[in-house]
Amino acid sequence: MMRGIYIICEGQTEEEFVNSILRPYFNLHKIYDVRPILMTTSKGNKGGDVKYDRLKHNIDKLLKRETDILVTTFIDFFRLVNDFPKFGEAQAIQNKIQRVDFLEQAIAEAIDNSRFIPYIQLHEFEGLLFAAKDGFEFLPDVKQTNLNKLLLAVDEKENPEELNDGELTAPSKRLEQYIQGFDKNKPFFGGIIAEVNTIHPILERCLRFNTWVNTLIEKVKE
Repeated sequence: MMRGIYIICEGQTEEEFVNSILRPYFNLHKIYDVRPILMTTSKGNKGGDVKYDRLKHNIDKLLKRETDILVTTFIDFFRLVNDFPKFGEAQAIQNKIQRVDFLEQAIAEAIDNSRFIPYIQLHEFEGLLFAAKDGFEFLPDVKQTNLNKLLLAVDEKENPEELNDGELTAPSKRLEQYIQGFDKNKPFFGGIIAEVNTIHPILERCLRFNTWVNTLIEKVKE
C-alpha cells in the first residue's frame, strides 16, 4: 500500500484545487498524504509552460526521492506543446478523448514506473468548474447577462470536460470574459467556484476526471 499521492500541477489554480477539493476527498478514503507539487519550469520559476523534458525531470525526481508515493500529473491538454512522446501520432486521432488517452499511455510507457499515473485534463482545468451552477451563482458582482451565459455553458455539454477548446470559447476564456478580475486571480476565483460546487458534480459529470481519481484511490490501496 502506498503512503499517499503527489500531484504535479501545471499552475497555481490546479494547486489550489488539489489543496481545497482533492485532498479532503482523498482524506475521506483514508489517503492522508496528498500534496500538489507546482512544477518547476525553469531555474527559479514554477508553473506554466509545460514542456515534456521539464515534466519528466519533475516526475523522475519525485519517484526517486519517494519510494512509497504514487506520482501523477494534473496538466491541460489545451496548448500542450509538441515535445511530448508520440505527440505527432496523437494529432492523427480525431476523437479528442481518444487522443488524450493515447498521449497519457505514451507518457506512461516513456516513464515506465508502476507508481506513476499520468493525467492530462481535457481540454483544460477550468472545464471542471462548469460541472455545476452553484459556484457561479454564489459569486457577487457578476452581471446578470454574463451569469446567464455561464449558466448556459454548464448545460452545453453532458460532460463539461468537452467544452469547446477554441481560442475564444475555451472554458478559461469564457470565465475571463464573464467574471471581472478572473484573469488576474484565477486561483482565488477557481477555488471559490470549485468549493461551492463541491467535488460531487465534477465526479458525476466529468468522466475522465472521475476515472483518474478512482484509479488513484485503487492504486494507493493495492
